[in-house]
Amino acid sequence: MGTAPAPGVSDGESDLADDELRVYQHLLEQGPQSSAALAGALGTTEDRAEVLAGGLLRRCLAALDPDAAGPRWRAVSPYTAAAELLGPEEHVLHRRLEDLARVRQRLSALIPLYEESSRRSTDSGAIEVVTSRDRVMLLIGDAAARCTEEVLTVQPGGGRPAGHLERALPRDLDLLRRGVRLHTLYQHTARYSPSTQEYVQAVVAAGGEVRTLGELFHKMLVFDGSTAFLPVWDNPDAAVVLREPSAVAYLRSVFAHAWDLAEPFAASYSAATALQLHTSLAGSLASGMKDEVIARRLGMSLRTCRRHVAELMAELGAESRFQAGYLLALRTHAQDAAVPAPPDAPPSRSGPGG
Repeated sequence: MGTAPAPGVSDGESDLADDELRVYQHLLEQGPQSSAALAGALGTTEDRAEVLAGGLLRRCLAALDPDAAGPRWRAVSPYTAAAELLGPEEHVLHRRLEDLARVRQRLSALIPLYEESSRRSTDSGAIEVVTSRDRVMLLIGDAAARCTEEVLTVQPGGGRPAGHLERALPRDLDLLRRGVRLHTLYQHTARYSPSTQEYVQAVVAAGGEVRTLGELFHKMLVFDGSTAFLPVWDNPDAAVVLREPSAVAYLRSVFAHAWDLAEPFAASYSAATALQLHTSLAGSLASGMKDEVIARRLGMSLRTCRRHVAELMAELGAESRFQAGYLLALRTHAQDAAVPAPPDAPPSRSGPGG
């Protein structure tokens, strides 16, 4: 019998070509065959038949049996092939997983002690500043793996880079498959980012919810109402990891308030969204903010910000930025005053001088 190949065939190598599949099917139907018989049945050369049969041999799907008339190829059961090819690797992987489970169990045994210590002192790790980006990502991945109920995400600054979204999507889809609620807030300007649109489409299709708001507070990530990740103002690679229950609960309430004001994500602006953007822009102009600050606040590029400012000033007939903010504020106030009160609104109780 021929020598079996060393186990460890990669995923790509495990796929049979059409000619190799024909050889395997022929051996199953006709029994052991010599190279010459295989060549005749397949209408090819004997050398080519041996190459194809050798491909099956590497995958443990064929064996080479010597006999008096010459070597003969025979088919091997896929069950046997899987055992020979994958068994050793599966055994190593199983042992490794057992080792990892034991380490996690030993570390998890320390959690009650850690949480009790956290309740006694805020210096015990309830607030932790992590300066290594790799460690931040490792902690986020671990929090996501242990998450069972809810993830809240705030991503200000317009559309996110495509690379960041590609890395986040598998993690977020896994959370949704496990029944975890996923709520994400973007700024309105993210609606025009193609990569963000694709990400949102995939997440929403899996059961997540995404909304947008004109202005947002800083980036935030909260897992299960127990662990929050916040930015470090002077280090974009660092994060503040917050585990103090009252502080995390406060962040969740801030998120809930913003969520109620936000609109479902769409690939364009609604009339209400456009008005909100103009109102925010007008307020920024009236307060004398520079274009760079306005752009950062509204999550848009500087070029886009300046285009919006020019369009707004032209629409209002304003000669200065301050005048544009003032005129838009007047228009918004007039529109609000023109809205009739709802039919069930109670009558005013104020007297003639009220």
